[in-house]
Amino acid sequence: MRKKLSIVLAAAIAAGSLAGCSGSGTTETKDTAAANSSAQAGSEAGAKEEAAPSGDKINIEFWHCMGSSNGELIQEITNSFNESQDKIFVKAVHQGSYTDAGTKMQAALAAGEAPVLAQMEIGMLGIFADAEQLVDLQKFVDAEGYDIGDFMPGLLDCSYYNGELVALPHSRSVPVLYYNKDRFKDAGLDENQPPVTWDDLRADAKVLTADGTYGYSCPLDQWYYMALVMNAGGLIFNEAGDGIGFAGESGAKPLHLWQEMIADGTMHVPSGQDYNSSEACRNAFAGGTAAMIMQSSAQLKGLEKTCEFEVGVGAIPKDTTLSYPAGGSNLLMFKGHTDEEEAAGWEFLKFMTNTENAVKWANGTGYLPTRNSCMESEEYKKMVEEDPNLQIIVDQVEYSTYRIPFIPQYQEAKEIFANEIQKCILEDNYSPEQAVAGMEERVGKLFK
Repeated sequence: MRKKLSIVLAAAIAAGSLAGCSGSGTTETKDTAAANSSAQAGSEAGAKEEAAPSGDKINIEFWHCMGSSNGELIQEITNSFNESQDKIFVKAVHQGSYTDAGTKMQAALAAGEAPVLAQMEIGMLGIFADAEQLVDLQKFVDAEGYDIGDFMPGLLDCSYYNGELVALPHSRSVPVLYYNKDRFKDAGLDENQPPVTWDDLRADAKVLTADGTYGYSCPLDQWYYMALVMNAGGLIFNEAGDGIGFAGESGAKPLHLWQEMIADGTMHVPSGQDYNSSEACRNAFAGGTAAMIMQSSAQLKGLEKTCEFEVGVGAIPKDTTLSYPAGGSNLLMFKGHTDEEEAAGWEFLKFMTNTENAVKWANGTGYLPTRNSCMESEEYKKMVEEDPNLQIIVDQVEYSTYRIPFIPQYQEAKEIFANEIQKCILEDNYSPEQAVAGMEERVGKLFK
């Protein structure tokens, strides 16, 4: 255990340095940054943390990564749980971004001071699970016949590690294409038909590029790159789990696509990296510089509020298939606590992820509703009636079925992916084939 925990701490340093990454790993760092920077609907401003009670209540901590209005909504739901019963008190503690929270968690584990519960970006799951720090929630599911099957399969997949249920889905998202419906109409394109294939993307981007504006923009980011890789038939890791799953054409084709569109003048490359690059991409879209962008589905509410035009949503265009890397965060329970504290944590997990609160969270933030039963609720139906874009996003969940191999090397691999992408697109004389070969060689060394 001590050896595995030292590996966790080493991985924390690597994870904290992933400034150029997003994706199933830090996408949701991006989701958090975007959601925190925009005034999202649905939360009650000024939700205050309740004072810790005196008496015989079981007191547990819940660490989360949501600030601003999203953090207020987390606190609001936590307050509701505390008021709903008289046996448990949960203290919700904001720990910064996903990267910040991950690093703090490693230090807390080393000191034996980890909280009972935490919201963690899904790419971190393998690090904690491999170090045997997570509670297998299946014991609670079995003990009470809890309906785990109500969670959407494409989201629940990312809650397992080596056959153990070590998380519940919470703030989850998929990459999508946002487009300016007004620009589509002005250019003579069907405003209700975003591009479906890469050829469509190229063609529409050419039509939409004019007068100093671009048809398309996307951060040079490993999450969006992986979405295109998977849509070209590749996998993040190979079936053996000891190397990349996109060596060759499926890895090179997305980089060729970006190079060609940049050379054609139809693709805008947002400045900066990670949060800054993603924010620059959204600003280009809202400001009219780019007519289409690839971003997380969690940006929906913020973009609809910010943009002065009608925002459309579509699937990430495909090459040969539709398949997406998962994004966002899960709720985890950490070992080192009493049975009583674990049982209290389970009650809070159920409350936080029940149908009512899953709908409330989706409506207030733009993240996906995580349960099938959400679709049948009157509140969700009203949401979709008011904003059909929500249903378009939910329809993409079925394509996010590939279970990310939550291996300890995943965080370091993401850094390699981002580095090679940047090198290929921003530097001369470094081909897509060389970039993919670089990824294959460097990631392969992580497993030796």
